[in-house]
Amino acid sequence: MSDVIAHAREGSLWVTLQIHQNIVAVASMNDLAGVILVNGREPEGDTIEKAEAEGLPIMVTPLPTFEVVGRLYGLGISGIPRTG
Repeated sequence: MSDVIAHAREGSLWVTLQIHQNIVAVASMNDLAGVILVNGREPEGDTIEKAEAEGLPIMVTPLPTFEVVGRLYGLGISGIPRTG
């Protein structure tokens, strides 16, 4: 989480396996577009409540992190801002 706090850019997606409510606080603090939970991890109840209150989308996938990030990259979504 400290890496996301220090380096995430506004509008980014966060791919993680963490399910506790602190992910909502960190995502909101950095104005992230949403959080993707991998490996079929389901957010805790208080995490869902906090995300709904913040208007933060939380998505769940059965895929592992490597595959999710690879698919996002294949769709043109990367952590590197586009120039020009």
